Amino acid sequence: MFAVLGGSLVSAASTQDYGPGGTISGTVVGPAGNVVDWAQIYAHNGNLTYQAFSGFSGFYLMRVPAGTYNVTVYDFYNPTYWAQNASVNVTDGSVSTVNFYLQYPVPQAMPEYSPDVSVLVCILGLAAVSVVARRLRMRSVSS
Repeated sequence: MFAVLGGSLVSAASTQDYGPGGTISGTVVGPAGNVVDWAQIYAHNGNLTYQAFSGFSGFYLMRVPAGTYNVTVYDFYNPTYWAQNASVNVTDGSVSTVNFYLQYPVPQAMPEYSPDVSVLVCILGLAAVSVVARRLRMRSVSS
C-alpha cells in the first residue's frame, strides 16, 4: 500500500498478525443479477459466530480461525430472499470463496382439500340429496 506523506510517496504494510486461520470471501448477488450491499454474512462453527457485511460492490471478506463453518447470508432489506448455505473447511492460510445468489421466496402452495375431506364432502352431499329425494317422494305419495 502506498500513501502520500508530506509530498513523498511512502510504502506502508500491515504488520498486524491475525494468527492461524484463513479467509472466507465472496459476492452477494440479488435475484435480478444486481450486487447486494449491506447483506449480513455469518460463519458459525458450533461455538462462535463471525459476521461480515457486503460492501457496495456486493463483496465481503472475513478472517476466521481454522475450523469448519456453516456460512449463511441474510439480506436485511429483503428478508424473504434466501440463498443456499455453504459448509466451508478453513485451514491455516486458506482462502475460501463462497458466492451467494439470492432467490425470491418459494411460493406457498394454495391449500386444497385433503383426500379424506373430499370423501367426507361427497358422502355428505349424497346424504343431502338422498334426504331431499325422500321428502319429495313422500310428498308425491301423500298427495
